[in-house]
Amino acid sequence: MIHSIATSSILYLWKSRTLYIGEYPDFNPLTQGAASSLLVGVDGPISITQCNSGETVSGNSFLIPAGIVFIINSNGHRIANCYLDPYNEDFFRLKQSMKEQVGEIHVGNKKEIMQAAAFEKMLCHTLDQKEADRLIECAVFPSIFEAPKRPATDPRIVEIIDFIQDDPTITHTNKTMAKRISVSEVTLQRLFKATTGIPIRRFRLWRRLFVAATLLTLGRSITEAALEAGFSDASHFNHVFKDMLGMTPSSIIRRTKHMKIFVDKGVIKHPLSEVG
Repeated sequence: MIHSIATSSILYLWKSRTLYIGEYPDFNPLTQGAASSLLVGVDGPISITQCNSGETVSGNSFLIPAGIVFIINSNGHRIANCYLDPYNEDFFRLKQSMKEQVGEIHVGNKKEIMQAAAFEKMLCHTLDQKEADRLIECAVFPSIFEAPKRPATDPRIVEIIDFIQDDPTITHTNKTMAKRISVSEVTLQRLFKATTGIPIRRFRLWRRLFVAATLLTLGRSITEAALEAGFSDASHFNHVFKDMLGMTPSSIIRRTKHMKIFVDKGVIKHPLSEVG
């Protein structure tokens, strides 16, 4: 099924997850930012090419770890792209329900038919933030019986993640953050990467990108969004945005004309409300 550029799309911005459902630009390399993600073809199979190996695999659902560079071919289908929580709890749960691993990505979720139906429902019925959250917990993520939770995340790293997420526009040094949890800088960096899969600096950039993208959807200009989110200038913001999301900030602005956006009030320190 081929959809026109006017096809509606929806964006949910929660504090710990982000979900976009709609059309997606093809053949643009994406660097899997500082979060793993679940990709589901809403209308049918999509293809993923892993840039490090050049290997292409087709399927209806993919679980992609943080830091992976890949290219999407949507085959004209709408895609649900759910960026998962930074603690890797979501990834750990979903990984147990994937059918196979190809290279560095996981392919074929056991609930992919139910997942696609859930994302279609969110898109067609414009579920609000709470309704959508309940639906993905029920239909997208495996139950505790299907996939037991991971061992407890190191509380020191949870504290650092929350500390950065509280206001990612501030550049706290590694020394300051290490002192906060009473470890050395080397230990902090080792524990952080072991927990999240990526370095602290990349995580901070991802959170700034998240804030900036949110501001773009709420009507800020590219320069305003970049500076408010803590980037040095619009050029740096454009580079990071394209590298991590595979599209330009201006393309997000164009898409907001046909997009319903829900923003969790706890996402960033700005007076946000539901828009769309």
